[in-house]
Amino acid sequence: MPAPKNRPAFLFLALVVAALVHAPAAGALVLTSQGITEGFSLSTFASGFPSSSNIGPLGVAWTASGGVMVSDFPGNVRVFATDADGQLASSAPVGQSYGLANAVGLARVGGSFFMTRQAIGDLVQLNPDGTFNQGIFAGLPAATGLVTDPITGHVYVSTLGNNQIWDVDPVAKTGHIILSKSADGLTTDGHVLYMEEGGHITGYDLTTHAQVFDSGFISGADGTSLGYGTLAGKIFANTNFGEVYEIDLGTAAKTLIANGGTRGDFVAADPNGTLLLTQSTTLERLTAPAGGGFGAVPEPATGLEMLLGALLMAGGGLYARLKG
Repeated sequence: MPAPKNRPAFLFLALVVAALVHAPAAGALVLTSQGITEGFSLSTFASGFPSSSNIGPLGVAWTASGGVMVSDFPGNVRVFATDADGQLASSAPVGQSYGLANAVGLARVGGSFFMTRQAIGDLVQLNPDGTFNQGIFAGLPAATGLVTDPITGHVYVSTLGNNQIWDVDPVAKTGHIILSKSADGLTTDGHVLYMEEGGHITGYDLTTHAQVFDSGFISGADGTSLGYGTLAGKIFANTNFGEVYEIDLGTAAKTLIANGGTRGDFVAADPNGTLLLTQSTTLERLTAPAGGGFGAVPEPATGLEMLLGALLMAGGGLYARLKG
């Protein structure tokens, strides 16, 4: 639980670490027999990240050129030139160091990158090389989780221990509280906002704000991501105890698909359909079975939308012929 604003900064950081840190035995994340049976595979995207109190890489976002931007708890933001596996953190230049607990969640909206600074309590914009661009929105105590709404282009921000979920328009630099919940990792399809809340993965309708999902207790649950294709109707949780769960959104049935890892935190859905899982000093890649993937997928156009599109195209063609 973060300290009140009038406490010294060092005490705030100590309390945040105490609230976040679990200390599992060091190890390598491996698939369980069920994970193997379902057809998942694991590989290491990058290793050698610095950590503080077992917390290492956190936020992940992808650049327009196919690079990978990664923040870490010690405060660094670095950019890998490619999305290939087997890289070292030391090979990716650090664009800027922001200080302990000030390089946490990352999100990309269009061509812009945004980051939560937990200790400072704000949302900022970064340049594509990880350097500071500008402040976006302040007054976000213990700003932690960050996810883009694929429909509106807004971002949702969790404020760990402060019972506030914010909807921020990063272009207009405005925001408002939409839920009074204390949450950590966030994910959304634009209709339901899913979050880690008290060891549960919960979901809230973004229109009515009514709760529509509860996974039941998952020890150390943190980062989450939705599945699509053959994984539609599933949500995946990374835990502080080196475990990865697959949860059915209809029945809340939980399947342990990987374990033996170090401290897991956030996750990020790669545009190529894989999932990057943070560990204490590595980023592991979870590849879905054939026909499946991770992350929010844009909805197909409705019949009316397709009809209107066809009419517009036909009208444009007729206009071109008449003009010619």
